[in-house]
Amino acid sequence: MMGDQADGLRRLFAAPAVTLAVAAREAAVIDAYALIKRVVQEEGSGCFRITITHARTSEEAQAVFDNMRRVAHEYLGVRLEYVGMSAPPGKTSGAFPGHAGVALLDSVL
Repeated sequence: MMGDQADGLRRLFAAPAVTLAVAAREAAVIDAYALIKRVVQEEGSGCFRITITHARTSEEAQAVFDNMRRVAHEYLGVRLEYVGMSAPPGKTSGAFPGHAGVALLDSVL
């Protein structure tokens, strides 16, 4: 029991936030969710910072994020923080092959 608590505390306090840029498109949101799930399973990170790109309005960006936050919390138990709406990252900013519309902006992965 004591080891479980210590492991949980290490994961809570040691895991840095992972920052992702996610396009406001259905396929990109699905890819981002899959990536978040993989990072949680492999790295134990429980906090993700999300910026939404390609949204037509700030309201659309907020709605996309709110949906992502709800699903990630409900199914993965992770916390998403909203960074805001931004212009799409450049082509060399860390886009994942096979994950169009999702880019890793900052992490220790």
